[in-house]
Amino acid sequence: MKKIILIVLMVIIAIVGISGCTEETPKNKTYSADGITFQYPGNWTELNKTKYTLLDLGNTSKGIFVLGNQKNRLTFGKVTPGKGQALNTLPKWAQLTKIRLSSKGGQFLSEKNLTIAGANAHQLRFMSPDGGYYTGIVFIKNNTGYIMVYASIYNETETLDNILKSFKMP
Repeated sequence: MKKIILIVLMVIIAIVGISGCTEETPKNKTYSADGITFQYPGNWTELNKTKYTLLDLGNTSKGIFVLGNQKNRLTFGKVTPGKGQALNTLPKWAQLTKIRLSSKGGQFLSEKNLTIAGANAHQLRFMSPDGGYYTGIVFIKNNTGYIMVYASIYNETETLDNILKSFKMP
């Protein structure tokens, strides 16, 4: 009888030990403000947008949100062309973004066209001198320019791709 109790006790301890070692991935959260909605990783938080600057394109830009954690960050802002500048065509804006990122010492990795919230967009990927990876996306919707920058210590785009799949704005 003592052997059976001992075996049952060991099985219970093993089950409790195994179940305590599993870690559940946090569910996605939903961002919904300023007419923008999308899903983002559950282990991210909203960060202080005054602490993080958008890519300086020589324009007036307004940060809309900054989300992330210690390893990944997504910034999004609205860009108003400065005096004497025209961001009225996506190719010109993408080229300006590429020049600015390269001038900061970034190593160009790739670029592609895509669609975000029904608008044509251009994506540029760079590796920074400190080894971080940056994906900049620019697009124009309703005569307003927008820039999104995904920064990560990893060379991955799956997180950003998942965000973009759910990204909606009027």
